[in-house]
Amino acid sequence: MRLNLFTKTLLTMSALAAPALVLPSAAWGTPDCGDATVKTADATYTIKTPEQFVAAEKVQVAPVLEQVSQPNISNSVPVLLQVAQVTQVAEPKTMEPLMSDLKLDAPVQAYADILQRRISRGEGGLNLFDYAGATAAGEIGGITAYTDHLAAQNPDTMAEADQIAYWANLYNALTVKVILENYPVKSIRKIKSGALSIGPWKRDAVTVKGKVLTLNDIEHEILRKNYANPALVHYMVNCASIGCPNLGGKLWNGATLDADRDQAARDFINSPRGVAINGNKLKASSIYNWFKVDFGGSKSATLDHFRKYAGPELKAALDAGAKIDGYDYDWSLNE
Repeated sequence: MRLNLFTKTLLTMSALAAPALVLPSAAWGTPDCGDATVKTADATYTIKTPEQFVAAEKVQVAPVLEQVSQPNISNSVPVLLQVAQVTQVAEPKTMEPLMSDLKLDAPVQAYADILQRRISRGEGGLNLFDYAGATAAGEIGGITAYTDHLAAQNPDTMAEADQIAYWANLYNALTVKVILENYPVKSIRKIKSGALSIGPWKRDAVTVKGKVLTLNDIEHEILRKNYANPALVHYMVNCASIGCPNLGGKLWNGATLDADRDQAARDFINSPRGVAINGNKLKASSIYNWFKVDFGGSKSATLDHFRKYAGPELKAALDAGAKIDGYDYDWSLNE
């Protein structure tokens, strides 16, 4: 019996042992990016039998079907190529968070927001605090939560720069708190520590590590006594007065302590509250007299301190021989 070409092809196809021929390819490879290793997926070739052609059954393959021509087999017989999807799974990598991405504890963030909201810049670079607005908004609660948060910590476990920042932040927050507790008030000196004591500095203010501390303890027994550069402490702590170096609009931070303190010193010294220039006479803040020892113990040493931070105008006066001719301080509330 003579068989035509089509019949021969059908008989050849029927002789195949299985309707599907799987050609495994299990080669491992490394992608161009990253360190992840992926496995190349198996490729499956499915060849229809004559019965499948006659039945016209629908072949379902996933996820991609392409009709191609298989070598050594008549072009009249289509071959379906199943292409499996290759999924690259990269190993997870742990990334260090950026400083800007780090979230502050809730009491810290709340207090930082209060500073941003209530501090504004006045004449001569003076920072003013809106005590009236803070009182009306009941923000003393947020400030108390912040001082309680700090009081619960142990600064001895911190790096030195962080300790300094901690104590200065605590001092300033306690000072704002005592003003709000007694507001309205014209000067912090009107708030008494006792019948014969001017100001709140000798009042019990906070307990840290089981020890009750006053504002005087924090400034004079801890910050000025325990750390280097006591002169720079005076640019960090604020006594809620116009004559004082500014209460900053942000918290002190150990990571930027040196730069921030230098800038605070520069801002104060080059303001009329720090050094007022009148020809060859300088009227300096009383801080440089009250705490002369921190600035070298003499007027000449204090002038050297001024030179370190002097702007063009003060530098010109100092170069021309200007001398300290007196001291002054304004105790009015910084509002």
